[in-house]
Order: sequence, then C-alpha cells, then structure tokens
Amino acid sequence: MKRILLLAAAALCALAANAQAPGEPEWGVVNVSSCFMRLKPDYESGNETQCLMGTVVRLHGAERYWRQVDAPDYKDVWTTRMSLALMDEAGKDAWIAAPKYICSTEYTHLFEEPATTAQRVCDFTLGDLVRKGTESRQGWVQVFLPSGRACWARAFDVMDFDEWTRTREATREALVATARRFVGTPYMWGGASVKHFDCSGFTQFVYRQCGIVLPRNAREQIYTGEVVPYDFDKMLPGDLLFYGTLHPDGKPRVVSHVAMYYGDKKIIHSSQMIRISSLTPDGDDYYEREPIGVRRILGHVDEPGSGIRSVAAHPWYY
Repeated sequence: MKRILLLAAAALCALAANAQAPGEPEWGVVNVSSCFMRLKPDYESGNETQCLMGTVVRLHGAERYWRQVDAPDYKDVWTTRMSLALMDEAGKDAWIAAPKYICSTEYTHLFEEPATTAQRVCDFTLGDLVRKGTESRQGWVQVFLPSGRACWARAFDVMDFDEWTRTREATREALVATARRFVGTPYMWGGASVKHFDCSGFTQFVYRQCGIVLPRNAREQIYTGEVVPYDFDKMLPGDLLFYGTLHPDGKPRVVSHVAMYYGDKKIIHSSQMIRISSLTPDGDDYYEREPIGVRRILGHVDEPGSGIRSVAAHPWYY
C-alpha cells in the first residue's frame, strides 16, 4: 500500500510539473528562424519537427524553461520558452490578421538598423514570417518579430505575404524547380527548414513553397490525394512515392520514407542529403527499394477529406 501511495504521489508531481504555468498565456508564436520540437523537455530528447518563425502554437504544459505545445501539424511536443513569443487569444488573433512579410531568400539576417554593418538581431530563413512596419529606407524595410521587437530587413529578402500567397504556382514544373534548389542540403531527423530536412519535412516544405500545406509525416502524407499506380507511363512529376512495408491485406504497415517523382524515371528525396536518384539500375544513384504506394497531390487541394490544404485556407499555420 505504501508503495502504491508513493507511486501515486510521484505521478501527481509529474502532472503538476507539466501543467500550464499559472497565468501564462495559452498561445505562442515562434520567435526564432526555426525551433526544434522535441518529444520530451530535454535537449537530449529526439527532435520530431521544426516550426518556422511566425508559426502559431498552443501551449498546454511547462517544465522549467520548456513549454509543451501543439503545433499546427504536431501534438504534444516541447520547445524552449525563449523560442516563443507568448500571447493571449487576442494577441494571437492580432498576429494572424497583421500584414506580414515572408522571407523569400534562403538564408539571411535581420538587423537592428538598416545596414549590414549594424548589429544582427537573428538569422532569417526561407518561409519565416514577420510583421510589416511602416518605415522604409533605401533598400530596407522595417519589420517586427512576433515578440514585437523592431528590426530591419533588406527589401530584396522579403515579399508581401498576401502577394506571395496569391502568386504561388502549384504546377509540376514549379515543384521540381523548387525541390532542385535544395540539392545537397544535409538530412536531419525532424528537419523541416532550409538548414536541414528529413524526408517528409522536405516534401512538405517544397509543396508549401508552392502554396500547398501537406501533413507533416510520411505516414500521414500517404493517405492524401489520389492513388496512382507505380508505372513510369502514369506517374507525373510532383507525385509522392512512399516506401516501407505492407500488411497482408495490402494496406501500409510501416511508412519509413517519402520521395517526390522528378520525372524521367527519377526521384528527388532527402536520404542522407537531398539528392536525385534513379529508379532504374542503369541510372545514376540507383535507389533500389520498391515503393509501397504513390499519391498524386495536384488536383486535390482543398477537397473535403483530401488532407491537403492551400496556404490561403490554413490561417492557423501562419
């Protein structure tokens, strides 16, 4: 009985440690170029995904300087307090509604003053969001981090977010061209930014740059869109190929990898690094695994039940 009581007390202490901090706002917005989202509140814990600057998250737990959050595409993960700008419901709604710039270059910085010789505030990477300021100087625009800190961005590093959303091209050519930009980027489990990608982080990022939001993981992406035969005469560039194992009934059991069809019997994928691999033995970098499924995304965006949404229809993500 004493042991049972001690175990119960320990469980209550653990729950208390993870409880939302009293009086702390319920919402946060990522305030760094990209933050790691871990399984547990510990730097040695596995990284599940990354969220880019400007992403809205819901807080529901705290332990020391760690905060447990629900991201738009991942639940119950942990990130550090300093990675977030905390805010209440009204603040979150104001952030979503505010005019914004999106970082349109792969890697740059924000500065305290409109000069590259000024003190750097932080790094700034492709897809990051900041609030638009009202000032501009020759070649520079004023921006505000989600925390409200004012800084400056080079004008050619950013694009008006509404214009960016309107001008996304969800075409096969755009998908391939976007994916090719990242060839050679190193693989990292949970990577979902231009600094490093895992396999599904890569496909998700490429599609998002073309205006389409996919689920985060390969095990989710395999259930989106339309089933396509694994047939070189029927597959089209941009289709997603999935690898893993099947149940005896033919349904996916384990989905361990996803790649994007490049055309010409090739895939582009994040496997050790972003690379283009041949699907036939006579080609360069032959990828000899047999896919367990192929899915077509284009043509099914914002369809009910498709699991695919346009950026414009996914306000919480931004």
